[in-house]
Order: sequence, then structure tokens, then C-alpha cells
Amino acid sequence: MKSIKESFTTEAINIKTYPLSDYDNIVVMFSRQYGLIKGIAKGVKRPKSKLGARMQMLVANKIMLKNGRNFDTICEAQALNTFNKLRSNLDKLTYSMYLTEVISSICTDCDEDKENNEKIYELFYCALDGISNSDNIVEILLHVIRFQLKFMAQTGYGIELKKCLKCGCEISENAYFSIASGGVVCKDCRYGSDVYIGIHKKIREFLIAQQNCKNNEKTSYDDLVDENFCMKCFLFLKKYTDTHSQRPSRSIKILEKIT
Repeated sequence: MKSIKESFTTEAINIKTYPLSDYDNIVVMFSRQYGLIKGIAKGVKRPKSKLGARMQMLVANKIMLKNGRNFDTICEAQALNTFNKLRSNLDKLTYSMYLTEVISSICTDCDEDKENNEKIYELFYCALDGISNSDNIVEILLHVIRFQLKFMAQTGYGIELKKCLKCGCEISENAYFSIASGGVVCKDCRYGSDVYIGIHKKIREFLIAQQNCKNNEKTSYDDLVDENFCMKCFLFLKKYTDTHSQRPSRSIKILEKIT
């Protein structure tokens, strides 16, 4: 349960909106304390709405909600970050939408694990801020890759890239990744019922560096990689993420069709 009080306050990022009536919308948000929550934005479609643009997708707010029987009502919203630069660039907007799809398909409503929610919120916020301020597609993909790795680890689906899942040896060369098991095996253990994807040593080293760095710090690889390399890593991680999602991502498919 979110709260026994009549109203509560939290920080939240809007990830989806859909109509409830002629003037009202339901807003799906990921909040710092409570994970995925939904709230009614009453009168938000009216020209003089006090909520207005703060209820758009991909806006971080400090919000006050009033508890309701089916849905809480959003009473106040103070914008913390509108991530404005996302909306003027198709790549930035598309990959940000991809993040919202990953979160909404893996996280659960009103998760009671406050510490876990706070970490996911920080990952999400930092990724959006990083994407918003990126200068090129490589920088965008680096923020998305970092989010993919850290988010999956935070939600219990972290991948093992250093040691063989079967024999436990430290792998120092090319390896083989099991989508089903979520980790790598060495060349001697790659036989069996699992389907394995070959993963080059350089890609594995790059991903390990992204796993271990802080949200907003660069690694020694960031200035060396190109778009093709980053895209391979992104698609590799997307394939793994999709296996744990309730529904496949649509945003990346749309980008592929129009580019």
C-alpha cells in the first residue's frame, strides 16, 4: 500500500498518458518511493489547466496525489526536469520512449520495495537527462546501454559477463551468451540445450565497464566506440531484455521504418 494518509507527495516521471474523459487523462508514472503509479489529471485538457504541460510524457515532477478508491487524483505538480531537448530530436525521443516501455513492461504497480524503486528512479532520471544532453547518436546509445545493464540487474535479471555459468572459470577470450540463462559460458561449455550467441571479447569488456561505472561517469571506452559497435551492443541487450518483458518494444520498430 502506498499510504494510509488522505494524500501523499512523491517525485515521479511521466511515462504514459491516456484519456479518461473529454477533459481528464490518466497518467502512468514511475515514482521514487512507490514504483509504477497511476493518477487522474483532472481538467488537464482544458486550456487553463493548472497541471497542463507538466502532465506530458517524459517530464519529472514533484507531485501531490489524493488517495482514491480506484485511481489517485493528481492535485499539484511542480516540474523538476522537462527534458526539453528530447522533443526536438527523433533519436533522443525514440530511445527515451524505449526506456519507458522497458520500465512499464517489467516493473509492477505500487511496488513496496522503496530502496529498489529509488535506485530505478535514479537510473531512469539519469538516463533521460543524459540522452537529452547528448550531442550524437553514440552518446545516446551509451546512456541507453548503461540503463539496460543496470536496470536489468536492479530488477533481478542481471547478466554474468565475466565467469562461465557452468564451470565458473574466468573467461579471457571470446565467449558464448545464453539468452535463457542470462550469462556467458566458455568455449568448452557451450554445448547443450541452450541457444548461445557468440560475444566478442571487446564487446564483453565494454559491457563490463558499463556495468561497473556510476550512472553519470564516462568509461575509457566511451570515446573509442562508434555507432555500429554501440548499436550491436544495444540490440544484443534488447534481445535479452525482451525475453523478460510482458510485451515487445514498439518504439524501435517505428524508428527502423522511418529511417
